[in-house]
Amino acid sequence: MQIKSEKIYDYELSIVLPSGYNTENKYRTIYMHDGGNGGVQVLNYIDHLIISQQIEPFIIVGIVPNDRNNEYTPWEAPSLLPNVPPLGGKAKEYLNDVVNKIKPYIDDNYSTNPAPSHTAISGCSFGGLVSIFASYYYPDVFHHYIILSASFWYDGVLQYIQGEEVIRKSISYKKPVINRENHQMYLYVGKMEGIYRESIQKNMVDFTEKAYKELLQEGFKTENILFEQHLEGTHDAYFFSMHFLRGLQWLYGNKANNRISF
Repeated sequence: MQIKSEKIYDYELSIVLPSGYNTENKYRTIYMHDGGNGGVQVLNYIDHLIISQQIEPFIIVGIVPNDRNNEYTPWEAPSLLPNVPPLGGKAKEYLNDVVNKIKPYIDDNYSTNPAPSHTAISGCSFGGLVSIFASYYYPDVFHHYIILSASFWYDGVLQYIQGEEVIRKSISYKKPVINRENHQMYLYVGKMEGIYRESIQKNMVDFTEKAYKELLQEGFKTENILFEQHLEGTHDAYFFSMHFLRGLQWLYGNKANNRISF
C-alpha cells in the first residue's frame, strides 16, 4: 500500500492507496478523522484482505485534526476535566471543510468514484460523534458509515438524536428529516466503556443502545445497519481497529463470508 502525505487547506492528510492502485479504476473512499487512527494501525491486514479479494480495494483519507475538541463537537459544552476550556462545537464548520474543500481535492487528484454510494466516513470516540453528524448534515455525500465508540454521552446529543430541540447560547439545533434508504452503517461500542467513570461518560453503552434504536426509527433497513458490542471492549485503539476491520468486511466484503474471526 502507498501512503502519501499532503496538506490541504491547513489540514494534514494521510492518503492510503491500495496495493495495485491503478488510475484506470475508480475506488471507494473512506474519510477518517484523527488521521485515520482506526485504520492505519492495521494496514497490513487491510492489505491482506484486499490482495486476497476478501474486500474491495479502497482509498483511506486520514484527516489530522487541528483542534479535535472543537472540530468534532456539535455545539459548545463544558469540559469534563478541570481547568480545561469548554468544548467548542465547530463540527458544522469542520464538516463543511471536509465536504467542500478536502473531498473535491481528493476526487480531482486521485482515482475515486465520487458518488455517495462509494463514499464513507468513519471515526472513533469524538470522531464517531462527528461522523454521526456528517450523516445528518451531508446525507447525500456519504452513504456509508463506520461509527466506533461514538461519544453519544456528549451533552444534548442523545436528545438531539431522539428528535428534541437542543438550544445552546440561543442557537437552536434540531435533527433534520433525512432519507436513510440508501445508507449503510456499522455501529460499535464496547460493553466495558464507561464502567469506571463517574461523569456522564458512564452512560456510554446505554446511550449508544438508545441511539441505535433511534437510528432504526429514522428509516434504516434492518439489513443496512449492524450494531455490535464486545463483552470486554474498553475505549481503546485495540478494539477500535478490530471493529473497523469488521465494519470493512461487512460493508465491502464477500457477503457469503462477512465475519472476521479474532
